[in-house]
Amino acid sequence: MKIRISRSANKFLEKLDANSRKSVLTKIGILKTCLETQNVYPPEELDIKKLKGELKGFSRIRVGKMRVIFEIVKETDEIFIYEINFRGNIYV
Repeated sequence: MKIRISRSANKFLEKLDANSRKSVLTKIGILKTCLETQNVYPPEELDIKKLKGELKGFSRIRVGKMRVIFEIVKETDEIFIYEINFRGNIYV
């Protein structure tokens, strides 16, 4: 399974300090591993929720005060990271 990151999510990652970046990438890695080995989300460990409204079809992972908005694209077998930002800025 491949991980594809949007330009805005990548920019946000680059601006983060090393510890925060590591936390986000670790959570994304856990998601990838679980999808590859078990074909299911690990919702308890990652606090994953499916989104509604404009972001219907996407899910989010909570990493402290940050949120990672992603979509699993089954046709291309990839995880698309749509956005990473702080909670107050991401749902605007």
